[in-house]
Amino acid sequence: MDGLPNIKPGVLAMKSIVHGGRHYILQSSRTQTQTLIDFSTSVNPLGPSPRVKEAIIKGIDGISEYPDNSARRFRMAAAEYIGVDYGCIVAGNGSSELIYLIADVLIAEGDRVLIIQPTFSEYERASLKNSAIVEHVMLDGFTFKDEHLNMLDEHMHGAKLLFICNPNNPTGLTVERGLLLRLVEEAYNEGVMVVLDECFMEFSSMDCSLARYVEEFNNLIVLRSLTKAFGLAGLRIGYCVTNPKLAGILADAKVPWSINALAEVAGVEALKDIEYVEMSRALLARERDYIHDRLESIGYYPLRSNVNFFLIKTPEGMNSTALRDMLLLKGILVRDCSNFFGLDDGRYIRVASRLRDDNELLIDAMGAVLKG
Repeated sequence: MDGLPNIKPGVLAMKSIVHGGRHYILQSSRTQTQTLIDFSTSVNPLGPSPRVKEAIIKGIDGISEYPDNSARRFRMAAAEYIGVDYGCIVAGNGSSELIYLIADVLIAEGDRVLIIQPTFSEYERASLKNSAIVEHVMLDGFTFKDEHLNMLDEHMHGAKLLFICNPNNPTGLTVERGLLLRLVEEAYNEGVMVVLDECFMEFSSMDCSLARYVEEFNNLIVLRSLTKAFGLAGLRIGYCVTNPKLAGILADAKVPWSINALAEVAGVEALKDIEYVEMSRALLARERDYIHDRLESIGYYPLRSNVNFFLIKTPEGMNSTALRDMLLLKGILVRDCSNFFGLDDGRYIRVASRLRDDNELLIDAMGAVLKG
């Protein structure tokens, strides 16, 4: 056979995406003596709780056996944590696996998929992989309001799926529960499935989760992750919450053994250590506000956020990619947001709060860039 086999058109339509957390790639091109501080990812800089680390060590002998294909213990822990029936939980290799699983199961060629923008890029990629027609719904001012709900009415008729992220990545803004419930109800009336990404919910000071409403609305799927607040990015574990019938279908369609033994052990223990997550949230919120106010005072335009990360608009005449590169030379990695839909004017970066010493280095480096 000459050349490549026939590739699905949807796969060819997928774009390569750069995420935050490219520390290992960039570090390999730097001298070993230079330290690179990563503000580009929104993972808890404290890492997993001591209880989780201890559980991983105790569970190490289990890696010689196949993991539980249903991840039963983790699903039970997640169900107790959320306050829903065990049958509502589907475990995944991070929420990313579940985004693609949901798209593979629910989207057929030609289906219309709505995405509230700017937001996480994998919703679009998963939709395009299944040959969907993707429609971007841009929010003025980045905040979802009543008028946006009215605007969505025009788009929802005939759509199959709607993706919305709350708290949103990369803006860090949240939508209050009442408005979200109205959105889900209107989508239900139009026969539209809502995929609500709540992977940053543990970092939010605002309780606006809809995870407990999945049995009330059978058109709702809520994504949750242990990557961010729980500090388990390298183990890859997450879950979605939905009505039991759909949960069973998703579980049957999932790749077998996608949750490894240590990830399940860590996930179970992490969901029990609520005090650690609450401590992390409070600490990182204080540091977020500290960075915000300091950067604002020296000439940047940071946006207020409800989670541990936020957008910064660059001063007039400064490009986000150039700013990222200048900071990289100073050992600071930030997220250039120019590849986000709606932020492609090249004026925004995203930073996540870390501990005070690191945050001071970020502020000093960004100040030095302004001074030239």
